[in-house]
Amino acid sequence: MPLSIAGTIAQLYKTAGLQQPTLQRRIVLLNELLGPYNLTCIEIAGLTSLAASNFLLQHGAFFDPIKNANQDPLAGYLYVSRTAGYIFVERNDLVVRRRFSAAHELGHYLLHFQPLIASTVPYDEDEPLIMSEALSLFTGDEEDDDTPTGRVFIPERASLASLLPPERQMEDEANRFAAALLMPAEIVSGLVERYRPVCRGDDLLWRLATEMLVSKAAIYRRLQDLHLSQLISASWN
Repeated sequence: MPLSIAGTIAQLYKTAGLQQPTLQRRIVLLNELLGPYNLTCIEIAGLTSLAASNFLLQHGAFFDPIKNANQDPLAGYLYVSRTAGYIFVERNDLVVRRRFSAAHELGHYLLHFQPLIASTVPYDEDEPLIMSEALSLFTGDEEDDDTPTGRVFIPERASLASLLPPERQMEDEANRFAAALLMPAEIVSGLVERYRPVCRGDDLLWRLATEMLVSKAAIYRRLQDLHLSQLISASWN
């Protein structure tokens, strides 16, 4: 049975040989968590699945272009094979969105792709598993909702795709994973306790977002999940 999101995050830190964040070390360093899984995070300006395919071709990751690659703008893109993977993010997005997009893709890899790769389902060892995230680029204020939504694509293997959860469930799980990874509940609660005597409402929201290097929209959603959103001003309700 797959691990829970909390269990998956705990295993992620164990595999990386790292301690989980604390109030003193509260910004999650994603690159340090990717190495043990042979995942590489790459920033591309004007990210599309075609741009990602061209990058991988130029760097010898494979010899044939990704099928059905196109020029639709993306915030994140995940390319995975049995032995390695690449997480692409849009370089021109705000850093807080790049971090959430990368964590979202990592969630897909750990929760959905890794179990599929490790399964006993027979398929060509060299056949890639590909996931694309069709997340619209950031164009508004930071208060705008920035929850990624995407589409899973496994080329020519409908039988494998059928083993995955429904797409909406996978997107929700990847977003919940990213939120829990970047904003651990105990750290959010600890920061709220630390700052609420001197901050209220939107000021508290900005402080928490800055302390954890996430967007205001992301931290507000996390506060809602943790039943702490009543501390934020009515403008965020």
